[in-house]
Amino acid sequence: MSKLDKLTELYKKAASLNEELPAQLIEKMSLYGQIYELLGFLHAEAEGDYGLKEAERKEVIATVFCLDPEKTVKEREMKAELASVPKRKEEAEARKEAIRWKNARESVLEQINIMKKKYEHLVNVLQKGGI
Repeated sequence: MSKLDKLTELYKKAASLNEELPAQLIEKMSLYGQIYELLGFLHAEAEGDYGLKEAERKEVIATVFCLDPEKTVKEREMKAELASVPKRKEEAEARKEAIRWKNARESVLEQINIMKKKYEHLVNVLQKGGI
């Protein structure tokens, strides 16, 4: 099962739970903990992809720059930069993906914190027999 499939499955399980019942809220927090962990893996993979795209772009620049030694440095730099445009676009997409996973992970952490507060409130209400 892929990480994305597992993520979808965990979100579906979490959505089916009733947050008004403390036991189910605890289960939901546990599922969100697993989601948080998976998002960490996805973020790390995306950061790795971004690093590879950056290395590929730099390789293109270096290769093109060295191919034409008769030209001036400025001409070789411009030619190398133009040749690297497709790699720059790939690099930007990879960076965007990494940021997306990072933001999703931070959002899940906030949801977990909200559920913790909700759980504390529910327990206090139940212990006191109502509001």
